[in-house]
Amino acid sequence: MVIINKEKAKEMYYANMMCEYHKATEKIRLFTKKYEMSFDQFEKDIKGSEQENFERWDDYMEWKGYENVLQTLIKEKKELEVGDYKVS
Repeated sequence: MVIINKEKAKEMYYANMMCEYHKATEKIRLFTKKYEMSFDQFEKDIKGSEQENFERWDDYMEWKGYENVLQTLIKEKKELEVGDYKVS
């Protein structure tokens, strides 16, 4: 039987979360480089365009998803760092 204490569970969760954090930031970096603009600029550009471009819309949806994931991970990271978590 393996016994995992609360601190070890936190460390494992934190390591996994940081892996996801780095994946999201790398994807965001690639989109920023591809379009040479921030997500906010890209969102305004694509929503203001009269001509639909399916590749750009696909990228927009994926990029937006990574932006949302990143914000969630940043929030969780702060909560873990200040001890605002519960192991069930």
